[in-house]
Amino acid sequence: MQTSRKTLGPATDQGNAVQLLTTEEVALWLQVAPKTLRNWRSAGIGPRALKLHSVVRYDRAAVVAWIGKTSKAAA
Repeated sequence: MQTSRKTLGPATDQGNAVQLLTTEEVALWLQVAPKTLRNWRSAGIGPRALKLHSVVRYDRAAVVAWIGKTSKAAA
């Protein structure tokens, strides 16, 4: 079974393609409701989003970086 990948040309870092994800895909990945992710975006506390005309997308690398920056080890 082949998975689809959304790409937007080659990225400048390490020659990897930029993978763009929808709000629903990121919400599923983070295990939150899409509305929660939208609220985070509105408040400026969620992962950085890209707006292409009226379409919102998230760069997978930016989401990974946000997770690393905001996560804490469980005690």
